[in-house]
Amino acid sequence: MAYKIISQKDEDILNVIFNPGANPLSDGNETQQGQPAPRSFSPTLLTQLKKLEAEAVQLAEEKDVKGAIQKLDECIRLEPGYASAYNNRAQAYRLEGDVDKALADLAKAIELGEGDPVVLKQAYTQRAVIRKDKGDVNGSDSDFAQGARYGNEVAKAAVKNNPYAKMCNQVVMEAMSKLNQKA
Repeated sequence: MAYKIISQKDEDILNVIFNPGANPLSDGNETQQGQPAPRSFSPTLLTQLKKLEAEAVQLAEEKDVKGAIQKLDECIRLEPGYASAYNNRAQAYRLEGDVDKALADLAKAIELGEGDPVVLKQAYTQRAVIRKDKGDVNGSDSDFAQGARYGNEVAKAAVKNNPYAKMCNQVVMEAMSKLNQKA
């Protein structure tokens, strides 16, 4: 029987430390081993969803956050499995100051975005920022590690500058140095 001696969070942080430029995908089409493929939609529906999202972003940039949320609501009504819309609506909720709704949408985006690194890197990083603002250090660190794992540059910087990650890196490097000296 194999025993796991480190937590998933620590494993994620170590992965980012030792593979800072690693991307879980070699290109946009292969999924990471063990990860399901992202959901696919008909080209017609996808075009419609992306158009609604672009309109929502435009409205948000024009400071019409409520209008942006309405467009994203429409997107979600058309296709409840479209993770990107939840991620974008979470951002709009954050702009409105409704972090509880933002967190709910981010959880849904992460659930639906399984296998889609573009959605996951944004959703995990966005949730990490909210958790950090709320004082949830462990949740924030874990989400930053996941965001970094999927390629988000902000998350990579956060993990790299995390004092726990630096300390962990130093401890691991010392242990490896001692191990190499014995060999």
